[in-house]
Amino acid sequence: MSTRSEGAVPVAASTAPRLVRRVSALLEENGTLVVLLAAFAALLLAHSPSSLVQDGWMAILSGREVTHGLPSHDTLTIWAHGRRWIDQQWLSQLGLYELYRLGGIRLVMLVHALFATAGLAGAAVLARRLGASARSTTWIALVALFAFWGEGAIMRTQSLAYVFFVAVLWLLLDERTRPSRRVFAVLPLIAVWANIHGSVVLGAALVAGYALLDLLASLRARKRPGVRPIVLVIGSGLCVFASPYALSLPAYYEKVLFSGRFGTYISEWAPTTLSLHNFSTFAVALGGFWLLGRAGGIASAFEKLAFAALTLLAFAALRNGVWLALFALAVLPRLLDQLRRPAFEPRRVNRLLAVVTLALLGAVTVSVAAKPASWFTQGYPSSVAHAAVAAAGPNGRIYADERYADWLLLQEPQLRGRLAFDTRFELLTPRQLAAIVAVRVGAGDWRGTLRGYPTLVVVPGHDVAPIAAFVGSRGTRTLVATRSVIVLRRRS
Repeated sequence: MSTRSEGAVPVAASTAPRLVRRVSALLEENGTLVVLLAAFAALLLAHSPSSLVQDGWMAILSGREVTHGLPSHDTLTIWAHGRRWIDQQWLSQLGLYELYRLGGIRLVMLVHALFATAGLAGAAVLARRLGASARSTTWIALVALFAFWGEGAIMRTQSLAYVFFVAVLWLLLDERTRPSRRVFAVLPLIAVWANIHGSVVLGAALVAGYALLDLLASLRARKRPGVRPIVLVIGSGLCVFASPYALSLPAYYEKVLFSGRFGTYISEWAPTTLSLHNFSTFAVALGGFWLLGRAGGIASAFEKLAFAALTLLAFAALRNGVWLALFALAVLPRLLDQLRRPAFEPRRVNRLLAVVTLALLGAVTVSVAAKPASWFTQGYPSSVAHAAVAAAGPNGRIYADERYADWLLLQEPQLRGRLAFDTRFELLTPRQLAAIVAVRVGAGDWRGTLRGYPTLVVVPGHDVAPIAAFVGSRGTRTLVATRSVIVLRRRS
């Protein structure tokens, strides 16, 4: 005879229906938002080949170097040989290389899509936590996604930093309505972020700005300032230097973030100008200021100042638009709610669309995960690497466009110290950067720059001058020619 009472219900049997009901309710309330984020993730996965560019290869290559010990001086290229290499992003590079070693470029791209989507999803969840409706969050997300896509879709070490940005912002905004000691968790986050990506400076600035405004409010109210803002200001500044390169980081940040010279040579460091490609960034900025003007009474001084600062950064450099997009997605939806009536949510339709979109995302993920490595590296055919190595021989030097330099070094380790330069532009002098541009457009003594480099790996539409001068000319052989890259062998 059973000893179980008739009214007893197994724990698993009672938990499962509750979980299903809870998930169903979440999909009914947030269906449109789930559809939008799932569609973004699916699109990002489907466009993985175009997301794989030189920054990603540089990160993986640098990670391989880190496995042999933290680098201190360059030994990979000719132009920067022996120069001090401050590898601030060593931890994220190591992580990406270990993923590459474990599952190849396929796993790297899947993790990139996961982190990029997680950053956006985290900002959307934060907006809902701050009181925004699902419909307003969806409308803001629709614009923010376009502003995020241009730089956020690219696989690089920055991909891992989005979740740190959102986590820090979450703790700061949560502190306003739910004060607690949890806000101090921003300090270890910044300490880890300091080894992930240089955007940690932005995270530390947000923490310090929040704390200083808190301190100023106490002084205006003639209250004795608490220890919390002081700890946050000092701690965030110190945590930026929680790195094996601590003593060298001030010079590194000054050169990379504040010198302003990269914008002359690298498009993503150039100011954001009004164009169809950048229109979404302008829409986020103008729409945000309009919302702050109309419904800014519910926004804190920190949110207003941070939005203004991030807008300036987004216009100062194209690559900074992602941070404005994430901040706008977290902060602006509840302001939009002040200007519109609550929308009727077709719950059953929301749930159906969300389930279908999530199923499609699952199918896309499985399909992409089953792709061969060659699908991800369509723009980097192995024939190019083989041709370049064969043309250079055991000791020959190669002048390669930065789009292919790090990839060549990763695929063919014997090319170490035989390529002119790579994507680490911070190691180059202004004169060397100017020489790269001169080669592209045929200005100055560009032929002299190429003297001593009989093997060229150049990009159609990018390296205009050498392609026009050498392709088909006497004494030059075209070894490989694709839509994305050309390998030339010139007579010495």
